Amino acid sequence: MVPVVLAGVAAAAFGVADFLGGTAARRAPAAVVAMLAQLAGLGALLIVLVAIPASLMPAVAVPSALGWGILAGLAGGIGVPLMYKGLAEGPMNVVAPLTALTSAAVPVIAGAAMGERPSMVAWIGIALAVVAGVLVGVTIGSGEPVGESLAPSRQMARGVLLALFAGTCFGGFFVLLAQATPGAGLWPVATAKVSGSLVAGVGLLFALRAGGLTLGVPQGLESGRGWLQRTGTGWRLAVLCGVLDGLSNGVYLLSVHGGGQLSVVGAIVALYPASTVLLARWLHGEKIGPLQRVGLLLAVPALIMVSGG
Repeated sequence: MVPVVLAGVAAAAFGVADFLGGTAARRAPAAVVAMLAQLAGLGALLIVLVAIPASLMPAVAVPSALGWGILAGLAGGIGVPLMYKGLAEGPMNVVAPLTALTSAAVPVIAGAAMGERPSMVAWIGIALAVVAGVLVGVTIGSGEPVGESLAPSRQMARGVLLALFAGTCFGGFFVLLAQATPGAGLWPVATAKVSGSLVAGVGLLFALRAGGLTLGVPQGLESGRGWLQRTGTGWRLAVLCGVLDGLSNGVYLLSVHGGGQLSVVGAIVALYPASTVLLARWLHGEKIGPLQRVGLLLAVPALIMVSGG
């Protein structure tokens, strides 16, 4: 039961972090947002680890766990800017659920391949969780404002592709991070943030060379006071996003190491679009349609069946 609760907390926190990151990417370049988020997440985790110094020795004793963290960070580091760019260019209530569906499918398939055998009730709950994660975010054509730099159809196509790529990377992140030995504590998450920061730094350099740091910033705000105010807000949101994301990764790892099966935890984490879409509704005015309401309702029996199974 405890792993399921932790997975649910991680899902809610991931959704809030994604909302903050997507909102930040509408005010500042996605490459900058990704870099700031990675560094902020690393800083938050280091503070937690320093506050629990006893966790250092197990990490040194199992260096392979740190290796899994590095590999996970590489996968997540690639997925983060892709997702933020997708959330910035396409409607959040389309990009978020597609990313969740893909990121959930990878650990479910990997868990089954590694011999996990949840009960039939749990499998039904997993299926409901995945369906709920998709439905809770899908309201195509809801009419929310998404910017004017690209035609709506082109925005949608780019958002879908970015969501699929990002979801695959996130699914790989969850699978790789779960392979770390439990005795390493949260250090694999910290090393994941280090390698993720390196990937984000490379992406930032490429964006600088390509002159893409103004992408997504509306015309008339590329310079001057308006630009400074808008990007300053984006940077602050990126930092908050990174802190929350880093702590969410830690909660996810605790869920897996606390006895939760990868396929089950991955499916619960896939419910994160619920908080993303609800925040987008409350703060951005995006509409919540009938399918989203069905998805929210399905999430309740899904959690009950997964925890009971």
